[in-house]
Amino acid sequence: MKISFCSLGCKVNQYEVTAIINQFLDEGWELVSFDKIKDEKVDVIIINTCSVTDTSDGKSRKMIHRAAKYAPGAILAVMGCYSQLNPAKVASILGVDIVIGTSNRDKLHDMIIDKLNNKDSAVINNTSDIMKEKCYEELKVNHTNDKTRAFVKIQDGCNNFCSYCTIPYARGLVRSRKKEDVIEEIKILTNNGVKEIVLTGIDTGSYGKDFEGYSLANLLEDICVSVDGLGRLRISSIENSEISIDLLNVMKKYQEHFCMHLHIPLQGSSDKVLARMNRKYTISKYLEKIDLIYSMFPDINITTDILTGFCSEDDEDFLNGLEVIKKSRFGEMHVFPYSRRPKTVAYKYEDQVDEATKHQRVLKILELNEKIALDYRKKFIGKDLDVICEVKKDGWWHGHSSNYIEIKFKGDFKSNDLVKVKLIEAKYPESIGEVENEI
Repeated sequence: MKISFCSLGCKVNQYEVTAIINQFLDEGWELVSFDKIKDEKVDVIIINTCSVTDTSDGKSRKMIHRAAKYAPGAILAVMGCYSQLNPAKVASILGVDIVIGTSNRDKLHDMIIDKLNNKDSAVINNTSDIMKEKCYEELKVNHTNDKTRAFVKIQDGCNNFCSYCTIPYARGLVRSRKKEDVIEEIKILTNNGVKEIVLTGIDTGSYGKDFEGYSLANLLEDICVSVDGLGRLRISSIENSEISIDLLNVMKKYQEHFCMHLHIPLQGSSDKVLARMNRKYTISKYLEKIDLIYSMFPDINITTDILTGFCSEDDEDFLNGLEVIKKSRFGEMHVFPYSRRPKTVAYKYEDQVDEATKHQRVLKILELNEKIALDYRKKFIGKDLDVICEVKKDGWWHGHSSNYIEIKFKGDFKSNDLVKVKLIEAKYPESIGEVENEI
């Protein structure tokens, strides 16, 4: 039997679909790349959808239609945020057999097997009210084809309800994973040779908010103490307001494990815009936290998300945002124009920014991104960085340093080797290095 999948969106989606696909691979199924389903017969296709923007919605629909067109005989199962928010729309697409959202993923394997055995033509819609979910749904990834980096999901859901965002409605409220399950999974992955663990979640920094007296800082320390042979530990996107001094102290105490990189979304350009977004900080509080982090970790790479063109953002706000970016000394920015989303508070705001203005602001921020990203990388010219060999192309190895600088270099290595690379030419997005020696 053959199975294929397409996973859109965030690293959490990638983790979840990997856990489901592994169940089939462990039973001897063959995995077929999604871009080959037109030419190679498959029995099952899973589409894991995203709904963070209008573009994500459109891409989700496009991939569902592509699967139905190119593999009409396959069982087509759709899961994820788009199907959670729009189950009836997804179920109405010709060729779809199973619809679930962001819960009941642990039942999808059995649902697919039942569908294969029964050949029932009725569409199974097994979405449920995600706001009623109170417990973390366990999906294990005990092995991965990528030995260089593995994602470990530690929580689901979000309680922030930013005015522009559909994610709480798609993912529900915060549910944290048991520390024992997190640590056990990391132990297995580490024993299997994975050299970098990335802790991820829908709102990673909120881990433990539904527990009594146990936080993300506690989890990080327990991981460092409990996992023999632990390599690099990277924290995925984390909110400024969720970075506690306890968390930073744990990073400092076990600095040999922690990657010197934090992704801390800024989003808004001024206090006025942040308040309209329902973000949990002011510009001054954001900069204060950034300065604290730099004081403890001078070489750290702080990257960010910028959402420009949000309701009421005028030219003064935008220019203020550019100054905040410069003060923050980011190593890289991900820039998005505001996308008006149904079911959100901001959808009803009347002071929308026109699309042409959004586009121009995105271009200006991207231009600034080129400069600040290059400035950050220039600081490391002549310095040695620990880089994991990820992929080899045209005689060059490509990989990321602990502080998330992408570097290409030459040498006689194999995938997953950890090597010390001297950065000799700073470029963005990929710098050039030369190898000193393997670590």
